[in-house]
Amino acid sequence: MANVVNAFVKVESDLDAALKKLRKKIEKEGLIKEIKKNMYYEKPTQRRRRKMLKARKKMRKMQEKMARLDRY
Repeated sequence: MANVVNAFVKVESDLDAALKKLRKKIEKEGLIKEIKKNMYYEKPTQRRRRKMLKARKKMRKMQEKMARLDRY
């Protein structure tokens, strides 16, 4: 979980541009999502339930997509 993000900035470059570059790197690596996920303790049963519901939703979306494709 110890992720390090490096953003190299030229001496004469703009600070706002450097911050934008850093934010994009952090977002791309998913650090914010991971920090929010680990902010509070989640019981193992809650974690399993969340994953199960996510899998059900994904399966339902896939079935709907396949049904739409079968119509044509």
